[in-house]
Amino acid sequence: MARGSSAKAVELDLPFTSALPDRIRPMLPMLAAEPFDSPAHCFEVAWDGVRAMASLSGDRLRLIGRSGQDLTAAYPELERLSLLLPPGTMVDGELIVADREGRPDLAALQERQQAQDPYDIAAGARTHPVTYVVYDILFRRGRSLLPDPLHRRRETLKDTLGSTGSIYVPGALEAEGIAFFEAAQEKGLQGIVAKRLDSPYTPGRPHQAWLLIQAVRQADFAVLAFTPGRGDHPLQGLIVGSYDGNGYRPVGRVSGGYDLRAALRLRRLLDPLPRASASPGERWAGDEVCWVEPRVVVSVKFSEWDQTGQLRFPIYCGLKPDVSPNECVRLPMVERPPADRPRVAIELPTLPLQ
Repeated sequence: MARGSSAKAVELDLPFTSALPDRIRPMLPMLAAEPFDSPAHCFEVAWDGVRAMASLSGDRLRLIGRSGQDLTAAYPELERLSLLLPPGTMVDGELIVADREGRPDLAALQERQQAQDPYDIAAGARTHPVTYVVYDILFRRGRSLLPDPLHRRRETLKDTLGSTGSIYVPGALEAEGIAFFEAAQEKGLQGIVAKRLDSPYTPGRPHQAWLLIQAVRQADFAVLAFTPGRGDHPLQGLIVGSYDGNGYRPVGRVSGGYDLRAALRLRRLLDPLPRASASPGERWAGDEVCWVEPRVVVSVKFSEWDQTGQLRFPIYCGLKPDVSPNECVRLPMVERPPADRPRVAIELPTLPLQ
């Protein structure tokens, strides 16, 4: 059925018979160098939260993180989802803690991620309640929507779930990506995501149908080593790296962005880790540097990649316990979606000239 048709398909609300998968790895974006306009895309806010999929199988609600961890008990304020989702439904989105302006507050979200004790979890739900930003739907009443184009999945999501309380279903702007990016910058947001309206949901890998356009470059990296501090400060710097499919490659030394509290927490996580060895010829090898097995992931802002593949001016932003170290890959950069490039015709003369 054409999108412009006024008729609407009728969905019979039948009981589902197939079980939902335990886990689907989320679809990930590639990077775009700059914002662009395109009638083939819609543009959404990049929320900079914790990726999570919510599913309701029978009366059992599950909230599963990007790396497969069960987050259900950690966010009791989202239990109401079990009353809002039809059985056999799975949605995709991000957990955020919003500040007074509605922007994601990463520091407050990290406070929630640290809570392990039921008392601390309940207290965090009162002081820093999360909002579940739901932007995609993968199953409805047991039927897989993965092959459906994005515009149809968005329509199904709108018909299935609305914004209420701690659940937020955001809108999207079609075609006008440059203006949307400028508006995101004015709000102090991380950036935007461009999504092709005709794209199916492709689990588990970066796909150029989704493009992340960042106001400030930011990515997740595995901690490969650290330099203990001197005097009152427990940490001089972190050596971070990305995973290339065969191993971890150091890409920079992060020496700023963490206060005393963050530095102490990093040391508590890093000190017990098994020690590792630096690669031969490693530029940061030395007696002061403690190399560890890559088990801790951090978020880092930086200005750019230099010509040798190293980060320029990296700044620590926070821990990312929801991301596995082997997910810290350098995302491909798409200069501009091929379908949106202007077409130029060149006319050549008939040679030799007469």
